[in-house]
Amino acid sequence: MQLKELIFQLKAHLQYLESIGIKYIPFEKKTKSFQKEIKTPLSWEDIKKSLENCQDCGLCRIRKQVIFGEGNTKSGLMLITEFPGSEEDYYGRPVSGKIEELLRRMLFSINLKMEDFFITPVVKCKTPAGRLPEPEEIEACKKHLFNQIRLLKPKLVLALGFTPPKVFFKKPVPLSEIRGKPYKVKSAYLFFTYHPNYILKNPGVRRLVWKDLQEFKKLYEKIFSN
Repeated sequence: MQLKELIFQLKAHLQYLESIGIKYIPFEKKTKSFQKEIKTPLSWEDIKKSLENCQDCGLCRIRKQVIFGEGNTKSGLMLITEFPGSEEDYYGRPVSGKIEELLRRMLFSINLKMEDFFITPVVKCKTPAGRLPEPEEIEACKKHLFNQIRLLKPKLVLALGFTPPKVFFKKPVPLSEIRGKPYKVKSAYLFFTYHPNYILKNPGVRRLVWKDLQEFKKLYEKIFSN
């Protein structure tokens, strides 16, 4: 029996059990331990379909489209932004307009370019009036981001803005405390700094971001020099 057919039959059986009032299936201890070892194979198409059909929070009702991400999936570099604005929602891209222009300049200053990264937001749908995502919206969306990371297997992640720390740290932590420092998570390094949109509104942080980027460049050279 092919895997797709097996999954289809299993899904149908679970739906039947739910229809007759069985909400969960009790497992033996051995089965539970074995279940933890199982990891469903992922593909980019799986993640895209999951996102396109996602209705896990209220943002699905106002989006024009889901922002999956774009860029290089082979470089070992990942760039995580916060959430799409109206312009990104219109064009279907993770960054655009003045934000894209500034991001390109930021990366150019350390001899990198956007095309070197796979770029995706934490929250995949735009928020009303560009407000910060609510905790429940971040919680609903982070599984998609983690699936992308799991598939991409990046060596180095550049995370921009106040939203990414909320998915990588269990407790609230100010961006000002973690920016400019590398954090090792499994086989990847995370590096946090301010988002281009915040820089445009607060030019005084440009000097801090410049220092952060210099440290990021050192880390990049250390990781990819081997």
